[in-house]
Order: sequence, then structure tokens, then C-alpha cells
Amino acid sequence: MRLQNSAAAKRPSGRLHNIRRYLSLYAMAAPGLIFFLILSYVPILFLVVAFQDFRVGRGIFGSEFVGLENFAGLVTDRLFPMVLKNTIGLNLMKIALTFPMPIILALCFNEFKPSFGKKLCQTAVYLPHFFSWVIVASMLSSLLNLNTGLVNRVIASLGGTPVAFLTEKSIYKLLITLTEVWKETGWSTIIYISALTAINMELYEAAAMDGAGKWRQLWHVSLPGIRGTIIIMLILSFGSIVSGSFEQVFMTKNSAVYEVAEIIPTYVYTKGITNMDISYGATVGLFQSVIGFILVASTNWLSRRLGGDGLW
Repeated sequence: MRLQNSAAAKRPSGRLHNIRRYLSLYAMAAPGLIFFLILSYVPILFLVVAFQDFRVGRGIFGSEFVGLENFAGLVTDRLFPMVLKNTIGLNLMKIALTFPMPIILALCFNEFKPSFGKKLCQTAVYLPHFFSWVIVASMLSSLLNLNTGLVNRVIASLGGTPVAFLTEKSIYKLLITLTEVWKETGWSTIIYISALTAINMELYEAAAMDGAGKWRQLWHVSLPGIRGTIIIMLILSFGSIVSGSFEQVFMTKNSAVYEVAEIIPTYVYTKGITNMDISYGATVGLFQSVIGFILVASTNWLSRRLGGDGLW
């Protein structure tokens, strides 16, 4: 008994033992953890700015505490309802178009036999993800400019009337959404292709032996096999309804489409950086984060309630 107690005392704790055992894996994960710690968790400490009349010269500890005054200003801000409406409307359009596209594309790639053509197609749809929004905005300007754009030159040469794609309010949101589809669909496809590769091939063989064709295999094997991944991605998508791509909108908006283009991230930049109203910018950002968390938690709860998977 005494020897057993001595051995137990010398044996390292379970958590410390796991760290030593998987030290290489922890080392690989460390850069990502440090990245999120510095850029996502440390800034939480500075949310106190939303409750202050922040002045750069005074700093956080010297600025006056005003409580909920900034939030009262947010409620009475005449522009904020427009900004919130634009943000939600644009993101719902993106979810409606960009969410199913990667699933469809992944299912198509999964049916192709390994070949050079398949790799070429995959590379072609992945490539736009690596273009910055600065490059994409320049491409849009070159293609869709009213006077010099290639598209309008073709329209004019065919006897049509050039269209102001970049300054027409009714076109702008659709243009932004289609650009998002073109740029990000291929990259999102990787997640679903990875999920499809994890499906046991014996399920397809059993379905084929039962007389199921490709469509029935897709419906009864492929889609159920990636259902968990689809639900998780949908939950994350709903969490970004009050967010948006700052770079995309910032690089493509102009004064002509301001009323339909201004979204919360660009509004935070305008109020906090351009107008130097840092406290109000922090207030809008905090509102966005809280609503995003509520949406993720609600969607996750509803998914679990209906018998599906969830993030937790």
C-alpha cells in the first residue's frame, strides 16, 4: 500500500501528463491560440470605452465614465436603423445564395473521378479566395464602369444602353452578393469535401446493391453524412447576420449607393476612426457582438431542440 501511494505521488497529474504526451500538437496549436488571445480576447478588456466619454489624451483610466449614455445615443441615432437594415438585408441575401452553393459544388466534385480535369476545376474555384477585396474592387471598376467598363462597351456595341452597375441602388446589393459567391464559394467547398471524404464507402456500396442510383445515394447517403457540418456552418452564418465584410463594402461603396451600402462595420469605422468618436464606435461594435452571440446561441439551441447537431 505504501509503495502504491508513493508511485501515485510521483505520477504526474492527468492534465500535465497529456500536455507532455502531446507537446508537439500543443506547439502547433500555440500560434493560432496566441493569435485569437491577442486579437479577440484581450480587446474585451477595452470594452469599457463604450461606457466612457473616451479621450485619447486622457486614456482609459482618465476618461469620464458616462454609463449608458452612448447606448442612449445609439437608440436615438437617425442613421443607425438604416445601417442595421442594410446589414441584415445584405447578409440574408448572402446566406440565401452563398450557403447552398458550396454544398452543391462539393457534391458535384465528390461524384467526379480523380483526374487532372477535376484538380483543375477545384483550383479554378479556390483561386478567387486568395484575391484581396482591393483587387476585386479594381476588377469590378474595370469591368462595370459606366463609360469605360468592358461590360458596358459590349452592351453599347450591341445597341443597348450602358448600365450604371456601381452607382445604381437597386443593383448594388445583388452585385455585392454575386461577388461574394464568386470569391468565397470555392473556399467554403473545402469544408464539405472534407466531410464527404469521411463517409464510409461501404454505405454507397450497400445503397448501390439495393438498387439506389446516384441521385438516391446523394439524398440518402451523402447529405445525411454531412448534415452535422451543414448545421454547424448554418449556425455560424446566422451569427454574422449583424456583421459583414468590411473590406468588401468599404472598397466598393460610393456616395450614390450610401443609403443601401452602409453597414455596421463601415459605420463603426466612420464614427470611430474618421469622426474620432471612439466611444460611440465601441458602443456600436459591442451591440453588434452581443446580437451576434445571441443569434448563434439561439440557432444552436433551436438546432439541438429539433434533434440536430450543435456547436455545444
